[in-house]
Amino acid sequence: MRESKDSEIRRDEFVAAAEKLFRENGIVETTINAIVKEMDVAKGLFYYYFESKDDVIDAISEKYNLDFRRSIERSLRQDEFDQRLDAFIEDSILSFRQMWEKLRGDNDDIDLSILASRSVDEAKKTASSVLEELLKEGNSSRKLNILSPKLFAEAIIGGMADLAAQSEATGEEIKKIIEGLIRSGKE
Repeated sequence: MRESKDSEIRRDEFVAAAEKLFRENGIVETTINAIVKEMDVAKGLFYYYFESKDDVIDAISEKYNLDFRRSIERSLRQDEFDQRLDAFIEDSILSFRQMWEKLRGDNDDIDLSILASRSVDEAKKTASSVLEELLKEGNSSRKLNILSPKLFAEAIIGGMADLAAQSEATGEEIKKIIEGLIRSGKE
């Protein structure tokens, strides 16, 4: 007789199995049948936790973004504004790099674009919102003079995410570029 598992543990196992198969075969090529076969469970159990493969993609994206948010939250624990901003930039670059690494298939012809688009778009929204608040704080304390913190944050984070995806740019190079752009907004 099989043991039943905690609902959250079982759901996480489905997510992990799907993530593994997506990286090996691509999202389009991975079927629900392949996921349940990987787990050695009945197909009905899949539908107990998810309505569709699309729901599993969303769950993986949520998992990646939870890791992303946790990293950014750690950077905001600094006491001083300059330290928070510096830690935010470093942690965001690292987090985007880690996310992009998770979004690469086991070989170059694996297509994870659906997952990448959802995950990175959500991470950009999160990071842009946090940076916008930091820029507003910098403006209020007269450490910065950014005309439109929301648009500035979106531009900075969009560029940061794209540069983090490229292996040619080091984290330090990206950080210097971002700091230079933000410094241009100081008095």
